[in-house]
Amino acid sequence: MKPSAYRSMRYGKPSSPEETKNLIRWVDEKWRNLTPLTLGDTKFYECGKKSKEQKQRNLPSVCRPSVKVSNATPALANNYNKQEIKKAVNIKKQGKTIIWGKL
Repeated sequence: MKPSAYRSMRYGKPSSPEETKNLIRWVDEKWRNLTPLTLGDTKFYECGKKSKEQKQRNLPSVCRPSVKVSNATPALANNYNKQEIKKAVNIKKQGKTIIWGKL
């Protein structure tokens, strides 16, 4: 299993002050699940939560931050259109890593 900020925050203690700072930034960025937008849903779900239709179709979650906190914040959720999000969902379904700059 790949390490994740969420997993580190819930199940482990940060190993350094820098990691603690990065986890705090990650929480402040308010990450959102974009997959329901491809299904016609207009509601934003928190990263880690799935819509009913997303659960039924067994689709993976594709998450992006919704708030820019610092220069280290990746591209925001509203920078991607529906077609790019669908492409990201398909990449994730194949078990590959999404390279957001190449969508």
